[in-house]
Amino acid sequence: MKTINSLIAASLIFGAAAPIPLLSRAMEVPTDTSQNEKPATIKVLLAKDQEKILIEAKGHYQLYNPLTKMLLDSASSKRQWISHSENGLVWGDLIPGTFQVRIVPANANSSLLVNGIEYRGCIEVYENKGKLYIVNEVDIERYLKSTMTSLFLNEMDDEVMDAIAITARTNAYYLVSRKPMAHWHVEAQEVDYQGCALTLQNTYVERAINNTRFMAMTYQGLPFPATWTKDSAGKTAEFATIFRKEVNTPHGVESPYAAHNRQSRAWNFSISKQDLAKALGAAKVSEFSLYQDNKSQKVYGVRLKEDAKTHQFDFTQLQKALGSTRLKSNDFQVQMTGDKIVFKGFGEGNGVGLCLFSANAMSDKGEKAPKILAAFFPEAKLGNIRSFEDMERMLISDSMPSEE
Repeated sequence: MKTINSLIAASLIFGAAAPIPLLSRAMEVPTDTSQNEKPATIKVLLAKDQEKILIEAKGHYQLYNPLTKMLLDSASSKRQWISHSENGLVWGDLIPGTFQVRIVPANANSSLLVNGIEYRGCIEVYENKGKLYIVNEVDIERYLKSTMTSLFLNEMDDEVMDAIAITARTNAYYLVSRKPMAHWHVEAQEVDYQGCALTLQNTYVERAINNTRFMAMTYQGLPFPATWTKDSAGKTAEFATIFRKEVNTPHGVESPYAAHNRQSRAWNFSISKQDLAKALGAAKVSEFSLYQDNKSQKVYGVRLKEDAKTHQFDFTQLQKALGSTRLKSNDFQVQMTGDKIVFKGFGEGNGVGLCLFSANAMSDKGEKAPKILAAFFPEAKLGNIRSFEDMERMLISDSMPSEE
């Protein structure tokens, strides 16, 4: 298995100031002191623009001013509202001159709760313009168990679940690599992150994440936005094309298993022009047209005209407005018939990344997760990244001038 060439060299691309010293200092402040080394972590924004929030530290905990020093090492539990004043944060007692803190569980038996929900890793609190921001920094393996549990409630083949876990981990590393030193990398509600409440409730997800521990893909030396689609209906599209992002990703591919008997997975529905206009916040529909990827013919956006006014929507916005039970995929065409607009399509999902329909067919024929991934992420490399220290070493290596 090839080693990942780089994970957070993206901080140089995005122009983060003095990344190496910041990373070194951050390594001195743990996420969870029960772990021997700081793991690869992701920061999840739990709440923002709050006046106060209830935080409970059960058991032994430590309080830090992030990146500077320890403020408190307490063996006693604490459950208090945290708020702010002009003199510093107030967590039961005033923390003088301090407007950001990190609360760290000091051993494996300690835990942290925010508004009654338990989280692994540490909790950070920031005051900004009189409002509080609450962030959970958690290791990526635990993050995956939380975000994936509710997505896959039914049992799937082990090789397919392994491929999904690697895809999800790749995307998590990408979210971190965009801006490694950001206060947070993703918002909890965007990814359905619910702390550790759901962890261990889905044994299929638990097994897949543990079995593929630390495994992720890179493309041109960096992690990339990776996702999956339930049924590509024969072709996948490049992520950058469908989601209109300036990022290097593997190109779309032919998917013969999904292409076979494509007609059996056709769908259609009709909607009146009046109802479509209402769903999209327009007064009327004079014209409705599609923006499509040339290679896959997947729809990445639509244009709606109401007389002289024009509205544009990406596929995600359109599907949210119409409902995913009706607009099942972005592999569709439209016909205007009188007062009706008819949508006719195939497959299910956004048509990007790992096609689960094909992955299941490949697994049934004995293919393993690495080969399944190679089929849908061409030229991507599979490797390992284990710890925060690994990230810093790779950044240092990538930033050093090469020898002539």
